[in-house]
Amino acid sequence: MVVYADSSFLVAVYVQGKSEKDARSYFVKNPQPICLTRFSKSEIQHAIRMLAFQKHIALSEMTQALLQLERDEAEGFYEMQYVEAEDLYIKTSQLSHRHALESGVRYLDMLHIASALLVNARRFLTFDVRQGKLAKAVGLEVKP
Repeated sequence: MVVYADSSFLVAVYVQGKSEKDARSYFVKNPQPICLTRFSKSEIQHAIRMLAFQKHIALSEMTQALLQLERDEAEGFYEMQYVEAEDLYIKTSQLSHRHALESGVRYLDMLHIASALLVNARRFLTFDVRQGKLAKAVGLEVKP
């Protein structure tokens, strides 16, 4: 089963916070690799850097989190899937057209859902309630 995780989930794996325990627990209970795309990896890295910029974490914690993400990818916790940018924008536009008015999901969050659909994910990991509702509405199993 292909599993896709958005940044709210994966940032929680690497940065201490209220969702950290749930995110790490998922990895322990579900050892299969989680799908990464170039978009999702870059957005996760950016989110971690923004936490340091906003002074929510120290620069040393940021560096450690980014290095651990790279180590985890090298060790097989993640599986890189390639998605064409044009396909991603088309799928996201379709989601927006069908769901934006009733869901209120931000475009960046729709990009994650579109990515999950394009890599044929069955499970979508997120701590974002609104995004999770939309992911479920388009047929993804939402956890944790």
